[in-house]
Amino acid sequence: MDRVKYLVWNNKGGVGKSFLTYMLSVEYALANPNEEVIVVDACPQANVSEMILGGNGKGEENLERLRQNNTTIAGYIKDRYERSKSSKLGTEIDYFVNASQRNGNMPKNLYLLPGDVDLDICSAIINYMATAPERNAWKKSRLLLNDLITSFEQRKEADQKKQVYFIDCNPSFATYTEIAVLASNRIIVPCTADAASIRGIRNLFKLIYGIDVGKATMDDEIFLAFHSNARDAALSLPNIHRFVLNKSRSNLADAAAAFKSHVREIEDVAARVRAAYPTLFTANGGGDVLNVKDGNTLAAIINHVGMPLSKLVPKKYDIYGRQTQASETQITPLVSDLNKVLATL
Repeated sequence: MDRVKYLVWNNKGGVGKSFLTYMLSVEYALANPNEEVIVVDACPQANVSEMILGGNGKGEENLERLRQNNTTIAGYIKDRYERSKSSKLGTEIDYFVNASQRNGNMPKNLYLLPGDVDLDICSAIINYMATAPERNAWKKSRLLLNDLITSFEQRKEADQKKQVYFIDCNPSFATYTEIAVLASNRIIVPCTADAASIRGIRNLFKLIYGIDVGKATMDDEIFLAFHSNARDAALSLPNIHRFVLNKSRSNLADAAAAFKSHVREIEDVAARVRAAYPTLFTANGGGDVLNVKDGNTLAAIINHVGMPLSKLVPKKYDIYGRQTQASETQITPLVSDLNKVLATL
């Protein structure tokens, strides 16, 4: 049974990757209770893990317990390095947790492979494994996350349930980002209407697909190393699914000229690459740019209380002793925009 695995990534920080991953995965799970939804936290900051596990305080404590038990994505990589560098451990399923068992606000069909600050240490481990004196060492090192995911799939095969994966990453293109790319088959690209975000999109095309969207530079060989290695190892790369313009304006007509100019440039970059390389995109609207309204205040509340966006009610929430208002005028537009993205999944 084919599984859809969405990587949520842009080579630019501050574009709302983790919050978007959280909203999409939790709301998709609520809307599809007969499916299994799996969140893979491939970010050392582990923000999506903390939200799913209960938010600030409770979520941090739950995540720390999982780290102490070594049941995180970094724990698996370290265990593989110490016990079985070239083959699976046989205990891969143990690294996934049912979210509702740690946080009663979460749907029962939501699972989490927790993030871990030690992922940065794991970058060196992955590279070390790639240089081992054995055949296909680079390929094996970059399929570590794929090994985890396929083991979860096989263990759940008897259920005959559809599975959908959402993989969160930090903005860098570290080795743990590379294993996330190769574990996915679709990419959702969060972005904001600014020049740095557009550079991140251009870098994404170069880093993953070896495509220049702009002027070639002297360090292209560094940019193309992953793409070349993946091609030589005959590994499949994910397709671009959608660009999600986070922190969008509710009324584009009233937006500043610079904002509108950046929006048009994002749409232009997507359109030009899609015209030249149509097979890199998913069918039926792959590469389209969707808008999601700014949810800064709601993100702060959700990050603190660890509950679904759709379960928020208009009221004041206590965040570290301060009363923070969630209003209907904030909740309804964000839910509406998010539903438009969910409808494409």
